[in-house]
Amino acid sequence: MDPTPIDPDLIYAKTASGEEAMQQRTRVVQRNVRMVLILVDGNATVAELCDRTGNPLLTQNALRELEHDGFIQRRDDKDPAWTQGGRHGRRARANAVQPPSEFSTYGNKDESALIPSVAPEMTARRSLSLSGDRENAKTLPPPSSTPGSSGGPDSGTVFVAQGEVTPPWPPSIGASTDQETPSLLARWRARASRRTPMDQPDLAPIRRAGKIRSLGWPLLGMLSLLLLAAVIFLTAMFFPYALYLPAVEGALAQSTGEPAKVGEMRVSFYPQPGLLLGKVVLGAETEGNVVRVAEMRLQPALATLLSPRIVFRNVQLSGIQLTAETMGSLARMLESAARGSARAGVSHVALDKAEISFSGLGVGEMKGEFGLSTDGLLQSVSLHSPDRNLQLEARPIAGGVAIQLEGLGWRPAPKSSYLIDSLTVKGEILGNAFVIERMELRIFGGLAEGTAILRAERQPALAGEMSFERIDAKRFGEAFGIGGQFEGQAAGRLKFSATAESWPTLLLALYADGEFTMDRGVLGGIDLPEAVRRVSSTPATLGGGTRFEQLSGAIRLTPTAYRFSRLVINAGLMQSTGQLEISRDLQIRGRMDVQMRGRADHNAKSVSVNGPLKSPLLQTQGAAH
Repeated sequence: MDPTPIDPDLIYAKTASGEEAMQQRTRVVQRNVRMVLILVDGNATVAELCDRTGNPLLTQNALRELEHDGFIQRRDDKDPAWTQGGRHGRRARANAVQPPSEFSTYGNKDESALIPSVAPEMTARRSLSLSGDRENAKTLPPPSSTPGSSGGPDSGTVFVAQGEVTPPWPPSIGASTDQETPSLLARWRARASRRTPMDQPDLAPIRRAGKIRSLGWPLLGMLSLLLLAAVIFLTAMFFPYALYLPAVEGALAQSTGEPAKVGEMRVSFYPQPGLLLGKVVLGAETEGNVVRVAEMRLQPALATLLSPRIVFRNVQLSGIQLTAETMGSLARMLESAARGSARAGVSHVALDKAEISFSGLGVGEMKGEFGLSTDGLLQSVSLHSPDRNLQLEARPIAGGVAIQLEGLGWRPAPKSSYLIDSLTVKGEILGNAFVIERMELRIFGGLAEGTAILRAERQPALAGEMSFERIDAKRFGEAFGIGGQFEGQAAGRLKFSATAESWPTLLLALYADGEFTMDRGVLGGIDLPEAVRRVSSTPATLGGGTRFEQLSGAIRLTPTAYRFSRLVINAGLMQSTGQLEISRDLQIRGRMDVQMRGRADHNAKSVSVNGPLKSPLLQTQGAAH
């Protein structure tokens, strides 16, 4: 009794043992069973596997054997209804077109009879003619004498490729069977059948021809883009830009309302594509309000390239010096470009490597942008240092520019000893004067506030006043070159002024007068109690120091010395008064009258201080009169 046929819509998939059997040929030695194992891919149904082999009976026997041995297993998931429908449709078309194999005993005999039969000798002859491989013909065993006999796993039957046993497409009505011509599909199958699965059992997964052909389109598109980019690049590199410089200069002059001169022009692709103008000069040289730009990068809006008025969505100015005069000129130029009759307009202006300066005194290497109104007018200029430790905002006003400067952890110079914890400066530049209305510095652990005015006439000049509190005397002395031997927190007020030949030498010409107090400090190297105790007329370096609760007095700064007068020192049982002077070459001289309250002799002793600041000589001169 024939075994029950397997459901034609059933799908088998390889197990882990089946995957190992694919690699180890000794586990499945029968060629027909191994071929069916190769064809099982987890997607093909039993009907599709029978169509591929051309022998449904032997295919199902092989599937039963593989399932029994644990090499394949049935899939439990069900395909969607549309997938099943498409599969049934394909099987129906295949059954209507392809007759059953001469070795097949499975299927409806009545339906098979609808296809004209071919004589066995003709079929055999046609099979031999399609094979075309004598070597394969020698290795194939003869088929079973009875076409309808069943072959089990040990029958030794070898599957023959479908193109070898399937007769050509059924002849049309009225046509002779002997004169029929194989269809294109049949010839393709016959050609593909020359390499059977037995010859190469380890086949690669079947790939659709359409996917292979589609791989060429992305490659073709990529090559086309590369070719186009190369053409654009070469055109941009060798384009004769010099011929169009007069037209560009004319467009700039018409848009800005000022004479324009451009030194060079080219197209740049990095960091962003655009038109690059070099050595740009805007304005008349004789009027003194010339704007010089090292590089000007123009990025036009593509939608305006063919219109009478080109709008540049971004203009980058690199290497520009911003002064009160140039900012006024730029404001007028942008106002002119905002006119409807201008040939070019601007939407955004960026700055790079800019310098903001006042008569040569300024800060460079700044980045930022222009703040433009909806009408394209200049409202402000925002700048910041590369590390963003210093930020500046400038606004055009009547007759000048309003400035607001803010800093955080900023040094005036890269190697400067002055580290400003925070800085706030608000003022106005009016002609040759920079009026600082408010100045606030957090420096040396304390706070300094004041006002000042800088003038740039024939000589740079400075004048102002400042109050300070909680200033660390040690850090102050180290920054100004005095040394760190004086300790304490200082507070006081100063009025200052200076006039010099240049801005860098202005601080060296500083004069200042004021008052100060210091709390809980030390006068390093000046041990006044020890000098009184010894009462020696011979100068000596005592080392040590004088600790005090409070030190107060007047201070005067000159280009040559620091002078401390009306000094009063309170140190518990010791009180002292006097004056000291420290020169620029760090020499100290002065006299202090010291009174010790805990001694029987309450008379004050005079102690002279002379010599190097770090190791002064102290000498007691007896009772003071």
